[in-house]
This record gives sequence, structure tokens and C-alpha cells, in this order.
Amino acid sequence: MQLIQQLAQAGFATEVRPGHGASLLVFLKIASDKLLRAQIYRHRLQDWLYGVRPTAPAKKLEQHLDEEPVSEAERLRLAYQLITKPRNEGGAGVAPGRGQWKHVRAVFPLHDHAFNRAWIKSWGTKYVLDDKDLDDIRDRFGEKVAFYFAFLRSYFAFLLFPAAFGFGTWVLLGQYSWVYGVVNCLWSVVFFEYWKKKEVDLAVRWGVRGVSKIQQPRPQFQFDHEALDPVTGEVVGVFSPWNRLQRQLLQVPFALACLLALGSLIVSCFAIEIFISEVYNGPFKQYLVRGRRRPLAAALAHGANTDLFAYGSPNRLHTDAVDGTHQLGGKANPF
Repeated sequence: MQLIQQLAQAGFATEVRPGHGASLLVFLKIASDKLLRAQIYRHRLQDWLYGVRPTAPAKKLEQHLDEEPVSEAERLRLAYQLITKPRNEGGAGVAPGRGQWKHVRAVFPLHDHAFNRAWIKSWGTKYVLDDKDLDDIRDRFGEKVAFYFAFLRSYFAFLLFPAAFGFGTWVLLGQYSWVYGVVNCLWSVVFFEYWKKKEVDLAVRWGVRGVSKIQQPRPQFQFDHEALDPVTGEVVGVFSPWNRLQRQLLQVPFALACLLALGSLIVSCFAIEIFISEVYNGPFKQYLVRGRRRPLAAALAHGANTDLFAYGSPNRLHTDAVDGTHQLGGKANPF
């Protein structure tokens, strides 16, 4: 009941239907076109203030929407933000799977089956996507999905060259040619630089250049208390620095445990080495003495990420390593 009330206060019309088992399905839609248009104007104005859009939206809302219609992806994004935004910012404050909304499993749009059939039929006759297809993907599914397909299109086009050149190199120069390796490295650099420029061009065309500057409040944020922002005068959630420090200090026991485990491993390796070389006099000692160093050195290099263990001065260690011997207790042992 609380979920329905908060959604209604945020401007949604709701309908509840039984789902699978004991679950319930809550269908939503923005009840007022006026609210949707106000949210569109507000977010586009925010994009302009942050430098994402090159020009400010027109003051006459009808004129602005005629010049730049609302896409399906933008409408769904605004509806999702209305659901998840805090209540003090005009949203419903619903965070799926968090706190009092732990029984809300997910928020997702419905499938448009007629659109899906027409989309699959259109794509079934194409081998390569053109710019219009990318714009359609952006308008329907959003910029993230459109960037994914744009990258795949560029990547597949660039793969034609290394495939053809690799086949020619295999026929003319044989396997494992260094020429192919060098050309492949140069190709990867060229593709990377091309995609960086292409990504910027698409971001400017789709109006998302620098969109990462805009920070949206996370519904998962759990604050300690609320307070007034001294700059804007808004009520904001505050997480105390002391609690943040306590969470950061949790890494100290973990670091100490890792240090203890690493130190124990190093001490054990040296203890085994001393036992084999100085104490043990049983059978197969000569094989153990010859073969003990490489596996121990490998274990130390893998666990400690170092290869410097000295019993004496650095000069003596260097001489012992060059000569292939290791001084221990005044006795030279073969390495």
C-alpha cells in the first residue's frame, strides 16, 4: 500500500495484477502529459547548464518539443528516474531490493512485440548497420546500447584488414611471421585512435558529450541523518566522516592477516631450506639439496613478488648469485 501511495504522489497511475506464485505485478505510467513535459524540460535544461547540450531549450515548451521530439528511450529514462529519485526531489524514492523496498525485485519496461517483430524483419535483410540504424537504436534503447552496436560495427569493419593480411602472410611467409605481429600492433593503434574520434563524434551528435559530469543521487545511499545544504538550502542526506573512517579502517585487519600469511610462508621456506641443508642427514639428501632451491625460489617469487633475500651485504649477495653459490653458516652450498 505504501508503494502505491508514493508512486501516486510522484505522478504515476498504477494497476496491480497477480504475478507468478505469490508475487504481484505493478504496472505504471505517467498520469499527466504536463508532468512528463516538465520533467523533459527540466532535464534538458540541466544538460545545458552542465555543458552537455550546446544550446538551451526554448522557453516555449511546445515549440521546443516540436523542434526536438521526445524519444522512447528518453521517456523511459525519465520515468525510471521519477521512480527511483528521492522524495524530496519529486520522485517516489523506490530503491529495488534496498531497505523498506527489499521486496521490490526490479523496475523494467514492457516489451513492444509489434516493434520487435518489425525490427527483426528489418535487420534480417541487412549485413551492415548504417547511421540511421544506430540513430533508431539510440532513440529506442538509449545511448549505451547504441554505442555498443556502433563499436561492433567499427570493430568488424576493421577486422577485415588483419584477416586478409594474416591469410596472405600465412601463405607467403609461413606461420608465426614477425611481419604479421608488427602490422597487427600498428593496426590495433590505428583502430584505437579511430574509435576515440568516432566515439566523440557520436557523443556530440547524440547530445551526451560530457554527460558524466551530471551526478544523480543513488537510491542505494543510506545516510545517517538529514541536514540543510548551506549553499542550496535543500535537505540532503549526510553520512558522517567518523562512520566513513570506520569502514575504511576495516582494511587494516585484512592487510595484517595478509602480511602474517606472507611472513609465515617466507619463514617456512627458509626453515625447510635450513633443515634440509644443515640438519637432515637421511637418504636422498643430495637430490634434495640440489633440487630444493628452484621450487622454493619460485614459491617465494610467486607469493612475495620479490627475488631479493640476503644473508649478508649486497655485494656479497651479488657475488654469490654470479658464482652460483649461497653462503650459509660459513659453508658454500651449490645453488
